[in-house]
Amino acid sequence: MRTMRYCERHEMHNCADCGAPRTPHGSVPPTGEWDGWPAASIIIHASGKAHLPGCTHIVPADIRPPRYGWVLAPSPGAWRRLAPSSPLRATEGNTERAAVSRCESCDATQ
Repeated sequence: MRTMRYCERHEMHNCADCGAPRTPHGSVPPTGEWDGWPAASIIIHASGKAHLPGCTHIVPADIRPPRYGWVLAPSPGAWRRLAPSSPLRATEGNTERAAVSRCESCDATQ
C-alpha cells in the first residue's frame, strides 16, 4: 500500500511537481546537482529573489553564505505569500537574507 505524501509547498497530497521528499541538505553527500535539497526548500539570493531547487538560474554548488540563505521546511503556502509586504526570512545559511519576490521561472513550474 502506497502512502499519500502531503506537499506543504502546494498544500496537497501526492504533488506531481515535488515527488517524494529528499534527504535534508548537508546530511548526506549528494549524488546529483540538486540531491540533498528537500523539494519544498526555498533558496534566497542576496537580491531578495526566491528560487526553488532545480532552478536553472542558480548553481547548487554556489548556494552558501553570505550570498544565499534558505529555508528547508517553509510553512505551508510560504511560496505564494512572498511579497515585499510578506518577506520570508532565511532560517539557514545567511539568516539575514529575506525573500520579497519569486523567480519567474520557478514560479512558472508551480
